Amino acid sequence: MCINMKDLVVIFLIAFVSTGTVLAQSSDAVNLADEYYRMGDFEKAQVEYKKLARNRKNIPRIHENYFKLLLTVQAFDDAEKYMKGVLRQNPSNFIYNVDYGLLFQAKNEQKKADKIFDDIITKVAKDAKSKNQSNPIRILAQTFFSNNLREQALVAYEEGRKALGKPELFSLELANAYRLMNQKQPMIKEYLTFAKYQPQNLNYIKNSFQRILLEPEDLDTLEIILYDNIQIDGGNPIYNELLVWTHLQQKNFVAALRQARALDLRTQNTGENIVNVGMIAYRNGDYKSAQKAFNYIINEFKESPSLNLAMKYSLLAEEEVVKTTYPIDSAAVRGLISKYDVFRQNSRDVFTVLDAQRRTALLYAFQLGEIPKAIEVLDDLVKQPIGKHQVMAQAKMDLADIYLLNEEPWESILLYAQVEKMFKDEPLGYTAKLKSAKLSYFKGEFELAQGHLDILKLATSREIANDALDLSILIKNNTVFDSTDVVMKEYANIELLLFQNQTALALKAMDTMLVRYPSHSILDEVYYLKAQTSRKLGDFDGALFSLNKINEGFYFEILGDDALFMTALIHEEDLQDKEKAMELYTEILKKFPGSIYVAESRNRFRELRGDF
Repeated sequence: MCINMKDLVVIFLIAFVSTGTVLAQSSDAVNLADEYYRMGDFEKAQVEYKKLARNRKNIPRIHENYFKLLLTVQAFDDAEKYMKGVLRQNPSNFIYNVDYGLLFQAKNEQKKADKIFDDIITKVAKDAKSKNQSNPIRILAQTFFSNNLREQALVAYEEGRKALGKPELFSLELANAYRLMNQKQPMIKEYLTFAKYQPQNLNYIKNSFQRILLEPEDLDTLEIILYDNIQIDGGNPIYNELLVWTHLQQKNFVAALRQARALDLRTQNTGENIVNVGMIAYRNGDYKSAQKAFNYIINEFKESPSLNLAMKYSLLAEEEVVKTTYPIDSAAVRGLISKYDVFRQNSRDVFTVLDAQRRTALLYAFQLGEIPKAIEVLDDLVKQPIGKHQVMAQAKMDLADIYLLNEEPWESILLYAQVEKMFKDEPLGYTAKLKSAKLSYFKGEFELAQGHLDILKLATSREIANDALDLSILIKNNTVFDSTDVVMKEYANIELLLFQNQTALALKAMDTMLVRYPSHSILDEVYYLKAQTSRKLGDFDGALFSLNKINEGFYFEILGDDALFMTALIHEEDLQDKEKAMELYTEILKKFPGSIYVAESRNRFRELRGDF
């Protein structure tokens, strides 16, 4: 029988339309079953899905909803029958195999479920090895995770790693898995495995640790693991680098410096790690560690591009150490002035030279009490024809401070105003305004001071804003119930006397206040100020007496943690009483867990105990 072309076209069109109709009908049936499922009409949905399941082509589209439905309504016999049919048709699809295990888990037949899961892992790992492919393992583990089978996911990764003979494989996936399970120790180990094999991604690891290791004990765990890894694989510098980073996060600059030295010896660079530790220690107020770091650069890396920076910051750090060593060591101060003179002669940067000159003047004025010499040095500096520059503005503010020290407040007011005008809406201008506010405070002009402080509390510099807020709170708290401001004026005058180095008069005035106002809100401030003053004079017993008044009677006030921390410092640094200092640092951790002194207290305790 002969069929012409026209008849063939007609037959094809009929077949195409018929197939399209069947497909459309199938799609409509799936949509209908899905709609019943979404609406919670499980009975009708089950009927529709059961019909659709007879055609294997529908399985990929209906499986997820149909299987969940059968488990939800606990139709376990139907579910088992359905799954056996699916697995006959798709024996190598491990996602269906995982669901088969989930069925037995839902039936509380955990041994059968575990056997199925173990068999899947073994088979997929074997296939991965034969094909040298890691992706099936990754997909299997993700499937386990999506079904809340976390332990099985971990086993899948581990078995895949063994099968492929690559200990670094899946390290990031395992780290993330342990993170979700809040298992910090294995998580850290996997991140370190990744770092070992991918050292170019070390910053990624640091950033991850920064986000995840939020508690002090987390960093302690990291530190222990890093030391263990160094024992095993001491030749790998990434562990030293991460230890430096860890100690910096802990603000343990002594240990960070030690590791930075080890790292520089190992990598033979120009001391940049040590410079970095020194700068961070300096910014965090650990001037002794900073000085050690910069001196190490000066002595061991004479060709370092950071040599000039190290020389500058070594002097700055030494200056802070000298200024906070009590009582003041005049010989050490004069020795530092001599070093600044040498530095000025050898430096090629004019502004660095001027800043060193400015700092020399401050040492003459505030540490040695040689005010005429200080004014002479600063007068010479401010006459330099360099125009608007930070060094010049800073020098003018220093000169204003020294005029105030010399009881010439009007000269101070004029100089502060000049700097404020010159650097309006800039940090130096805000600093000048803060000094003006402090001067008004010293003079007892509290309303004028508050006017400045209200503006400064909105300053872009956090340090200036915080200082303004602290002074504002001090004034408000101690004048709110005193319309005459008498008590606050007495306290402000004491602060002025201390600024002017009239220490004996200031201490006498403090003792008068303590007797005259035994129940005033300013009492803890007076005790704390007296403790600071006594310590600077080397009267450590007197300082401890004042601090103990706060520790015993005012520990609940805002200065409670400050007083306890200073008590610990005196026992550690001044009295060399190691055991008592450790006891007090522990007390800070327990009594004031939210204090700004917690990190430093923990580090000091550990250093005294000999951990580093």
